[in-house]
Amino acid sequence: MADLLVLRAIRGRARTLNLNGRRLQRVPGAVGSLTQLASLQLKSNCLCQLPGEVVALSNLSVLNLGNNQFTKVPEELKYLHSLQVLHMFGNRISEIPACVFDGLENLKFLNLNNNLIENLPVEIQKLQRLEKLSINYNHLQHIPKELCVLQNLCELHLGHNQLETLPEHIGYLSNLKELRIYRNNLTGLPEGLCRLRNLRILDVAGNQIQAFPSRMHEIPLQELYCEENPLLLKEPVSAIQDEEVLSLK
Repeated sequence: MADLLVLRAIRGRARTLNLNGRRLQRVPGAVGSLTQLASLQLKSNCLCQLPGEVVALSNLSVLNLGNNQFTKVPEELKYLHSLQVLHMFGNRISEIPACVFDGLENLKFLNLNNNLIENLPVEIQKLQRLEKLSINYNHLQHIPKELCVLQNLCELHLGHNQLETLPEHIGYLSNLKELRIYRNNLTGLPEGLCRLRNLRILDVAGNQIQAFPSRMHEIPLQELYCEENPLLLKEPVSAIQDEEVLSLK
C-alpha cells in the first residue's frame, strides 16, 4: 500500500508525501525518485534508520520521523541542506552525533521531545537559523553555553528534564520570546536571564527556586508561571500587570 502511494506521488509530481502510521520498517525505495518533494511525513512507524533514498531528497524542507524506533539522530541528516523542520519526538534517542549539525544550516524548528537525551553536543551552535528548539521530556542534565549563540532562537522548551542550572550566557539569546523550563531541578535562575528584553513567556513551574534574580523586574514578561516552587517571596515580578498572567500558587 505504501509503495502504491509513492508511485502515485511520482506520477503526480507530489511535493508532500504522507506515510504516517503504516507500520513501515523501511522507507519504499521509490521515494528517492521524488526529487521535488518538500515534505515527508513518516510519523508512527517502525523505522530505526534513515535510508539513502531520503538523504537524496535535496529539496526536502520538512521531515517528520516522530514516534519511531531511532536510538540516535541519524548522521545522514547532515546531507539534507534544505531541511527547515525536523520532528524526531517519541523515539528512543540517547545520542546526537556532533557531525549531524554540519549540514543543517537552514533548520528552523527541531523537535526532540520524549526521548532519552542526556546531553547536547556543543556543535548545536551551528544551527544559526534555528527559531524553535523543543526538548521536553528527556534526561538533560545541563545546557551547553554554545547553545546561547543562536541569535534567531525565539522559543526554547526544556520542560521535564533534570536541569539544575542554566548557563549565565542565556542572556545572549536576544530574540528569545518564550522559555519553558518547568519540571526540572532548578534552584535558581542566572542574572543573565534579565538581559532577555524580548522575553514574554517564562514557565519555571515545578522546580526548587527560592528567589528570583534581583533585576527580574526588567524583563517585560506577559506570562509567568512559577507555581510549585519554594518561593520565599510571592511578588517576584512587579512588571506583571493584573490583566496579564501571573501564576504563583
